[in-house]
Amino acid sequence: MTFRARILNWLRVAAWMPVLLTANVAVAQTQGPPDPAEKLMTFFYADPRPERLVGFFDEFGKLPGLRNWQAYQPIVGLFAVVFRSHPSWIDRLIPAKPDAKTIETLAVALRLSSNVLKSDNLRSRFKEIELDERLKSELAGLPTRLENLQIATPTHLDILWGAAFGSGDARYVRLIIDYFAQTANRSEDTAIDVAKTVVAMIGGPKEGLQGLRTKYGDEVARQIIYSASALWALQSNARQHAFVDQAVAKYISERSGTPAAKALTALRQRK
Repeated sequence: MTFRARILNWLRVAAWMPVLLTANVAVAQTQGPPDPAEKLMTFFYADPRPERLVGFFDEFGKLPGLRNWQAYQPIVGLFAVVFRSHPSWIDRLIPAKPDAKTIETLAVALRLSSNVLKSDNLRSRFKEIELDERLKSELAGLPTRLENLQIATPTHLDILWGAAFGSGDARYVRLIIDYFAQTANRSEDTAIDVAKTVVAMIGGPKEGLQGLRTKYGDEVARQIIYSASALWALQSNARQHAFVDQAVAKYISERSGTPAAKALTALRQRK
């Protein structure tokens, strides 16, 4: 069996399984009609008027199951894009009585949009509210520009997806592709293991996932798992968003013949 056929076989398994990856906001779109707040977040770029986000956190807080810290990660990227593009709307988009997760989300979004002073002022303004320590830890150490974000965790992937959905800008998708490719291009065998990991993460055979640490060691095994998360989100979002699919196609054209390009080609054939 050829390399591309092996990749396609594993991605075919993944494509037919019911899924919900906690590490990627993108996959939630495959679970049925989205809530209006969820749809606003994932298709904001189609009508990027900042006034559409007034009261967003009030509605978002009502969504069942979306009060955990993971749900706020893509919102950081979305609001970072909006704050940078529309600085005059910053004060109007901050709720009068935000909760701990909202404060942390907006403070980090302000930082990523290069509004560091406003970020510090927001924290000072609501300093009496106890911080959400888990979310704070996940969002720690981020730069003052989205483009300078160095992906190291699934949280960073979600932030960039939020920025992509907020702007329709393929630069953020390319950062995610490059991150996936950094691991997949180690070898064709590694790319196969990334595809197998996608399947394992969404309910398929776990044998390959369980053997990653033995085969690669902890650090590379972790990179493979995170890269699999990125690959599945790329597959899901390329179906939903034309600009994502175009970014994937451009990478394939520029890096034809690499293991990552072959894997991405296989996933596009599943559309």
